[in-house]
Amino acid sequence: MTHNMIKPLTIALLAGTAALVHIPSASAEVDVHLRTFYLYRDFDGDNTEHREALTQALHLNYYAPITDSISVGASAYFNARIYDDGDSHLTGLLTTENAEGYAKLGQIYADFSLTDITTLRVGRWITGTPLFNDSDSRATPSSTQAIKLTSLYKNGQAYLMYSDRAVSKTGSHFKKYEDSNGDDYGVAIIGGDYVLDNGVSFVAAYGDADDYKQQLYFNVGMPIGDSSKVALHHYHGEGDGANAAFDSDLTNLVASYVFEDLKLTIGYQTVSGDSGYDYLWGGEDDNGLQTSNSVQILDFNRLDEDSWLIRADYQVAAVPGLGVMARHTWGDYAQGILKVDESETNVEMAYTIAGGTLEGMSLRFESISCGRGCL
Repeated sequence: MTHNMIKPLTIALLAGTAALVHIPSASAEVDVHLRTFYLYRDFDGDNTEHREALTQALHLNYYAPITDSISVGASAYFNARIYDDGDSHLTGLLTTENAEGYAKLGQIYADFSLTDITTLRVGRWITGTPLFNDSDSRATPSSTQAIKLTSLYKNGQAYLMYSDRAVSKTGSHFKKYEDSNGDDYGVAIIGGDYVLDNGVSFVAAYGDADDYKQQLYFNVGMPIGDSSKVALHHYHGEGDGANAAFDSDLTNLVASYVFEDLKLTIGYQTVSGDSGYDYLWGGEDDNGLQTSNSVQILDFNRLDEDSWLIRADYQVAAVPGLGVMARHTWGDYAQGILKVDESETNVEMAYTIAGGTLEGMSLRFESISCGRGCL
């Protein structure tokens, strides 16, 4: 028995300047970015209230070397409500607590060069590792409070990382990771990557949140000729304590082919175990999966779900800076005696001005339609 529901249509418009002000010097760099974000979601044929919001964000970024071996950085983010209607607090732009807007010191960190190949970073910043990767998909990014030790070697790196709190995209205060019982904990990560001389790449990471969750991730990427690539992503997660029910594996296989200005991608993903794959660490952690089938809204990570993706990216040669993307992802899983289908279709146009007075300004339009699971 199959159950299929086509519900919402989402249209998002993002406009911003890559650098309204950029002041480089021998001693410091200051960047000022503006980002205007409009999002509208209409749940056609459903009783769910529509969601609509328009906000204006300001990003202030500062980075400066203090000595030959010490540098500091900081970023302040501000987001102000221009207009909202319906369930605007569910757009990812505003919340019930920050209905008029918010401000946060999203980054403040120090980098220490311990040796020629080893660095230490301490503070709060936008992370980009497989098991800690902050999201910048709305007006302001999420960020993480952590300490990270990184050592570089030929064709790769290794790192150790520990984090005890994070702030979400719409949050204004860093909060500790916390389970359903109100107990807080820290997350320790060890990871690294390596690229062979033939182009084959390996990425691995293991994370442990004490008495809450462990996650293992690895990725193998293999180039095929000059224009094709195949990659395998795998996650394994187990829960402890209040999260003991979590036990899951997620595997994603993706292949891509590039022909001049066109890139074609197909992906397959499957989830097994005792639960769906929950990749979040808890609290205000705002991670994402590294897989091809984790798209704008849906992750296709439910228990025993199999999903497929087809995607095309095209760079318009006649209009430098203009790119078009279209993808369709669909999957199914069992819910009792029902077989449930879900799908998401994305069409995106993005344009970045390459020269002139408005150099660096980017515009992005995205239309999303999807089925069950998009509330």
